[in-house]
Amino acid sequence: MKKTSLLLFLLFIMTTVFGQKKIENQLTSEHKNIKGTKVSLLIPDGFTEAPNFLGYQQEGSGSSIMVINIPGPYSEASKGITKEILLSQGVVSNKIKNYSFNGLPAVFVKGVQNVRGTTFSKYILAFGNEAETIMVLGASPNELKKIGDEIEKSILSTYYNSELAIDPFETLDWTIDVSNTKLKYASNMSTTLCYNVDGKSPTQSIDETSLLAGKSFSPMDIEDKKLYSLNRVKKILFEIDTIKFVNEITIDGIYGYEVLAEGWDKIGQSENIYQVILFSDNFYYILLGTTNDRNGNSTDELKKAIRTFRRK
Repeated sequence: MKKTSLLLFLLFIMTTVFGQKKIENQLTSEHKNIKGTKVSLLIPDGFTEAPNFLGYQQEGSGSSIMVINIPGPYSEASKGITKEILLSQGVVSNKIKNYSFNGLPAVFVKGVQNVRGTTFSKYILAFGNEAETIMVLGASPNELKKIGDEIEKSILSTYYNSELAIDPFETLDWTIDVSNTKLKYASNMSTTLCYNVDGKSPTQSIDETSLLAGKSFSPMDIEDKKLYSLNRVKKILFEIDTIKFVNEITIDGIYGYEVLAEGWDKIGQSENIYQVILFSDNFYYILLGTTNDRNGNSTDELKKAIRTFRRK
């Protein structure tokens, strides 16, 4: 997979499975389309549409059902993904099944994960075709067994319409204008947009300049925002060699920090990394630009695009 697709894909986790079972779901009048996706679900009682991700949530219990699309074929996305990857992310799987999902290859995973002192039950249905991979993710506090069972039933009621036309911009509360740069819209992964120079996913250009733009899913209490921004850039899939600067920045009236770093990708290619995180109402917007062009021109293009960020 190309760099941009890998960056998107490694934000989320799947695993390999053995054995197979068929799921054949039909669309009913009770199914609700998840806005901005090709997926419809039977939504549990008490769940409402989530304002910051594509899916539904139950605020009182901290439970959620989220839909994520990953650009690229399932056959590629599923290669080399092991149970150990789940464990490395703190997810201990206790049920892994292979499915034929309405004729598509799929995997269903149940497990548990400790998040900030609370143990959550986790549910993952992943499936796809040669155009895209879809993940339906569920989470609920581990002690709330009834809600967990309802989430599992909801996820396994998934209906996928591959022909449904969606607008990746309609669910966002922000915009970016790349019309005066060399960047073009390439793909989206739920509420994260990807731009590159040829508008293809993965890019076919030798100039791998790209920009990822998105918003955090849930509120976070971040005391040291400068340190958080610095640590965030160190977690991307590059070996960071040098931090050139960490500066305060304000865009559209939101303050945050910009970080410029130099590093290397997994094959030893040099990279410039330019990241801006803007903090707003316990959420944040992250705009991450990377380029293999070290002469500075592409970094300037990324800066120009990022500075057009506006809330709707």
